[in-house]
Amino acid sequence: MGMLLLTGACTVAGPREAPRPEPVERVPGATGAEPAVRVGVVVDTPSLEIGGTAGVDLLDAEGRVRGRAPAGQTRVARRAGAGVEVEGGGEVVRVSTGLTLRPIDGGEVVVNGKRYRGDVLLRLSERGLTAVNIVEMETYLLGVVPLEIGGGRPPEELEAVKAQAVAARTYAVRHMGRRESLGFDIYGSTMDQVYGGADADDPVSARAVRETRGEIIVYEGEPIEAFYHSTCGGHTAALEEVWVGEPRPYLTAVSDARPGGGFYCESSNRFRWTESWTRSELVETLERGLSAHVGRDVDVATVRSMAVTGRTTSGRTEAVSIRTDAGDFRIRGDSIRWILRPEPNRILNSALIELHTEGSGEVTGLTVDGGGWGHGIGMCQIGAVARSREGQSYREILTTYYRGTRIARLYQ
Repeated sequence: MGMLLLTGACTVAGPREAPRPEPVERVPGATGAEPAVRVGVVVDTPSLEIGGTAGVDLLDAEGRVRGRAPAGQTRVARRAGAGVEVEGGGEVVRVSTGLTLRPIDGGEVVVNGKRYRGDVLLRLSERGLTAVNIVEMETYLLGVVPLEIGGGRPPEELEAVKAQAVAARTYAVRHMGRRESLGFDIYGSTMDQVYGGADADDPVSARAVRETRGEIIVYEGEPIEAFYHSTCGGHTAALEEVWVGEPRPYLTAVSDARPGGGFYCESSNRFRWTESWTRSELVETLERGLSAHVGRDVDVATVRSMAVTGRTTSGRTEAVSIRTDAGDFRIRGDSIRWILRPEPNRILNSALIELHTEGSGEVTGLTVDGGGWGHGIGMCQIGAVARSREGQSYREILTTYYRGTRIARLYQ
């Protein structure tokens, strides 16, 4: 496919007993206690269906019980002026501020059909209500790890799942408070980390969380930006290749090549892929994508040329030049994924691509040969799975993808 991939030897060590992590020296706000996480599970919606597997109490801001929904009964919560209203079971409960849903007898709160451990706070948002699940960190991870790396993995892939648990914990610790204006710490979606609450339970993931309890990845004593992705396509990307921002010494381009040939993530069904557009499909795609990118209507009738104008260290597109009758555009880095969508609701798999155009003087067709799935920064999840199967420990996996880091324990 003419794919530019920078290969090279990966540092791969055989399995060995890793030392017990040392304490974190400097983590802002660290107390040694397991932190609680506020997860935005449903954000800014007109109404919600709520309930509890064993019933749920409805508490006002002062902690007073204002009502109770028995087990199996669904009620509707909505914004009512400057307060919250819950209707169902022949009664209406209104409070002037937020409302806390507290499970009864060790059950779970149910929000829009999904089960969540811990309390759920219903708070006012710009256009309605936001539901915030308040849980301890380790409980939060039980709902994240299987959805991020995939549930049902066999025991020989446990080290990869443990690497995912530590990366997800680190991401959450690093991002605590960043969504404060929205009333929570972290989205329960691809905006941050996908979170399924109690419905996501998986035994291998639960073991991975338990056996890495309190462990995070640190660089010079601070929790890192633990970005990760599905499939690197042969080489991970440095942060500055993909997004605007200061480089991170631990987020550099890392080869995913096996010492004996091939790549750790080559088993992925997105390791290599192809997408194509006809003339009319390309015009429609670019018109929609460019309009969203520049923030104004771009009326494309003719695409004159498209070409990759530079490549990054990892072989990804540094920029793509698009010449149309509506103007010329230079799209940098990962942004091409949002413009060149194969479908309106699906972005391009990655920016590790080659463009092949048809036509002379006008592009009458486009084929993209690509590699990988995701932004490419940090840990390659499918690569981690292969490394696990070949005997690498989770500490070796993490310190390979996040260079110069170590694993430390934030709390017991």
